[in-house]
Amino acid sequence: MNFKNLDISTYMYNIFQVLSYKHFKGWGRKKTGRFALWCYKKFRGTVTLQEDGFIRSVGLGVNGSPSFSLVEDDIGIYYDASSSSKLENILNDYDFANDTKLMDDARRAIDLVVKQKISKYNNAPNIDENYFKTDEERVLVIAQTQGDTSLEYGMLDNFTTDDMLNAALSDNPKSKIYLKIHPDVLSGKKKSDIDIESAKKICIIIDEDVNPLSLLKYFSKVYTKTSGMGFEALLVGCECVCFGMPFYAGWGVTDDRSKCERRKRKCSVEEIFAAAYILYTRYYNPYTKKESDIFDTIDTIVKMRNVV
Repeated sequence: MNFKNLDISTYMYNIFQVLSYKHFKGWGRKKTGRFALWCYKKFRGTVTLQEDGFIRSVGLGVNGSPSFSLVEDDIGIYYDASSSSKLENILNDYDFANDTKLMDDARRAIDLVVKQKISKYNNAPNIDENYFKTDEERVLVIAQTQGDTSLEYGMLDNFTTDDMLNAALSDNPKSKIYLKIHPDVLSGKKKSDIDIESAKKICIIIDEDVNPLSLLKYFSKVYTKTSGMGFEALLVGCECVCFGMPFYAGWGVTDDRSKCERRKRKCSVEEIFAAAYILYTRYYNPYTKKESDIFDTIDTIVKMRNVV
């Protein structure tokens, strides 16, 4: 299934479904998702919400780079922590201990993600090895985009950006605090959720577009609201402090400043990866036009990012 035109055709699809099978689909908590939920409440049937997967594309989605992955959720959507989701239920209930193939695949995929520096977007260069010129303790604050839906639905418990920045400073008095600007902001397509000019007074700004995993290896700790980069930090061994409730928080692997009572289980980083990147995500290769999996996706991105 080609993921490219899902958003464009969703309205017409749902209008047709009113007159036929009543299986409504929409894009997360965006307009098409809200329309799908309205149709479902009005006409009953079923509803499935969709979003980009965690390994999306070679280039930025805002620049039209074709997608490799899609999540589909008939309960909620993974970044809306105000209600349950299919991913949250997997993490609460799945028998990871008795699925050795899944966990072997997860560990193999994590090794490849870290080795090949695979992120959601994969067009940014690795950070220069001489970027950090002094031997120092470093903490990274991860900025997001203004209006990011994960911030609206991420159970931030009224925490502000200033709260996060001040915590990074007070928790780590002997460390230098760096702030990573989101690539969509660097591309000029979106605005930052953080006032960068004000942040310059207390942080060192990283405003180069660099590969996240190449950057994270230089840090021991990160602070985020709900960014997916916080999970990538866990993959490379960083401590992660969450002021919101992203999909990977609440399971015992993060320092959580917000709480979600529905998340009752302790899960490892490998189990969270297996749930989110393998069980919850569908893969499609936009270059071969075939259904795919996480390993083909990683392999293709490695090959294509040097030529696209």
